[in-house]
Amino acid sequence: MEKIVTGSEKFKFRYKGELWIKLGIGLTREKILSAPDYHDDNLIVDICSDLIASWAIETASPTIPGILTLAVGTGGVGWDLQNPPAESASQTQLVAELTRKEFSDKTYVDDVGDPTLTRTNVIDLTTTFLESEANGPLVEMGLFGGEDATIASDGTMVNVKNFPVLNKTTAMTMAILWRLTF
Repeated sequence: MEKIVTGSEKFKFRYKGELWIKLGIGLTREKILSAPDYHDDNLIVDICSDLIASWAIETASPTIPGILTLAVGTGGVGWDLQNPPAESASQTQLVAELTRKEFSDKTYVDDVGDPTLTRTNVIDLTTTFLESEANGPLVEMGLFGGEDATIASDGTMVNVKNFPVLNKTTAMTMAILWRLTF
């Protein structure tokens, strides 16, 4: 049986996700991007590619809500918090979700990384967890969409990232800017 070569394999391209995390008080977009506590690429999971293909082939408007929330978690029992395991493209949920929150800002981004009102293939999704939210040793996060995306351990995961522990306390806020390129 002949292997089907996908566009991403043929052209060495895969949809890209990138994130910036900043802990502190009085966080702005500029502070997050210029001096993040953590910055890295992340994995767009298999189901996201399936959803994009489904959207592209549909003749009617999609009825499934888009990406709505960001979830953070504390990882699996026995995880090395300084070196958590790699995320998997087949993941559908976080291992130990702590909380999730809707985005405070969703915007298109132009070719130099600035917000724009013009539709582009790059979007920034920003979430800010206040002092009373998401406190603990955080090592995993994911983006969720679809029906019930605001309910913990529900919705459809489209993007995931595991990272060395960030200890969020009640003395700080945490802002996360998640960029997706399609």
